[in-house]
Amino acid sequence: MKNIFPTIFILATAFLSCDQENIGALYVPENSYVAFSTSIVPENILSSDNNYSVLVQIVRSVLSDQSTANVSLEMNDDIEGVFALESNTVTFADGEGVAYAKVVPVVAPELINPAKTYTFNLTLTGDNVSELYNNTTYVAFFDIEYIAAGTGNLISNFDGEERAVEILKADFGNNITAYKAQGLYQEGYDIVIVVSGENVTVAGQAAWYYDDEYGEVYIIGSGTANGKELTLSLTHYIPDVYAWDPETEILILP
Repeated sequence: MKNIFPTIFILATAFLSCDQENIGALYVPENSYVAFSTSIVPENILSSDNNYSVLVQIVRSVLSDQSTANVSLEMNDDIEGVFALESNTVTFADGEGVAYAKVVPVVAPELINPAKTYTFNLTLTGDNVSELYNNTTYVAFFDIEYIAAGTGNLISNFDGEERAVEILKADFGNNITAYKAQGLYQEGYDIVIVVSGENVTVAGQAAWYYDDEYGEVYIIGSGTANGKELTLSLTHYIPDVYAWDPETEILILP
């Protein structure tokens, strides 16, 4: 992401240094153009340091005068309603060859599921777009370092049981903490719970296995924190098939 010159410039230079009789025609644009600096950026860390946003680098071939680039972000189930482009237009200042589109959250930080990996597919549009590198894919996620917090206790109205649960925690700063309840409903299904002050969020995530026909059951919900006691209203559901009535679950943190 920090590479200033696009790969297409490097390739063109390499081609020009080769034996011209042994290569085909070079791609030489007739007019100035804009392009993404690379087609895939494998990882970006979401954190409070960058306001949980992602910068997408765009370059241009001619540096004189001010110019713009138009960019669009393809929505998918993970980012729709969670992330969006800050602006669909990026402006290059006179003399500058690099500008940035910015993908920003449209929800509060605690509503971004730290257990997910987010994929952003972007496209440059307009008459000044290069035929090469007009699409790019950025992947972003939280770099979570959980530490063992101890043993908590779940009092469940959903299955009528009370049981001990091992809890991990990660502090994100700004009074936001993520807890991972290991095997909260079934072994192998760890549930991430985000606490921001007195507000608690449980983003949609697999919680247990129903059967071979229906597969995994997910949970989603929210609640409140009173000291170490979390009161959660959770809905268990099989996507596009069935949803149970919401139930109040009490999780006592270590």
